[in-house]
Amino acid sequence: MEPKTRKIQEILEKITNAKEKNNWDEINSQLLKKRLQWLEENKKMLEPQGTDVRRAYTLFLIQYLDLDPAKVPIIFEDETKIIWRSFNWCPVLEACTKGGFDTREVCKKGWEQSVQAFMEKMNPKLRFIRNYDKIRPYTSYCEEMIELLE
Repeated sequence: MEPKTRKIQEILEKITNAKEKNNWDEINSQLLKKRLQWLEENKKMLEPQGTDVRRAYTLFLIQYLDLDPAKVPIIFEDETKIIWRSFNWCPVLEACTKGGFDTREVCKKGWEQSVQAFMEKMNPKLRFIRNYDKIRPYTSYCEEMIELLE
């Protein structure tokens, strides 16, 4: 089985299990542990210059998720907010499509908490926000942002 297919199958099984039990804790705790461990081991990669929102975008999407910046183009940026659109290949999207699950529910319940924890570890005032009115497969991209609270 090819790696992408295996990844989709693993995620599909996790989603199915979480839905059956109505409990997303296992997904959240696994992702939280993995992401925070990576951040601890790689925080030296954090660029010293730039806004906190730009640094968070770069560290999480480009370095941690290893995404091509062209696949997650920034559509708005200022000192306190950065908004991008994700067009990248996504195993969660693929698993939801294959299993008939709603990405709006799955991404919110299973994948958002660990991203927020990652942001807060970088700066407690950072907030990760996903626009659930603009999420695949209902649109051609997922719109997400990082905001620095006052």
